[in-house]
Amino acid sequence: MSWPGAALRGASVSRSDGDGDGGADRTLARASRLRARRLFLEVYERGYRVNGTYFVIFGLPGATPRSRLGITATKKFGHAVARNRIKRVVREIFRQHRDAADSPVDLVVNVKMGARESSFRRLEADLTSRLTELRRRLRV
Repeated sequence: MSWPGAALRGASVSRSDGDGDGGADRTLARASRLRARRLFLEVYERGYRVNGTYFVIFGLPGATPRSRLGITATKKFGHAVARNRIKRVVREIFRQHRDAADSPVDLVVNVKMGARESSFRRLEADLTSRLTELRRRLRV
């Protein structure tokens, strides 16, 4: 599928960027996401908490064969575009580093206000260091 004039602007409407793999390795599968409120509450109530500069992370040893991620960004963080952008950034960081753990973990990441003005590298450094600390506490 193509939009008129998209090629002239160098734009691509393909999710896979033309490499033929369907983009499956560059997305976070539904099975890797916490979506139900009860799952978030379980992680909040039974899990460990780690504070970072840009995030508060809650973690619990996983109940499924793969690590799962849930993200919260409140309306205080900003409008929907800003909240959705930071969620995409957190999902990408998680996707890149999810294989670092030997056993699965259920995570909930609460985004702090300061994350909005920060660069991807700073967000990545903060999130990965907090994940390492959380995994050490969980002993996974």
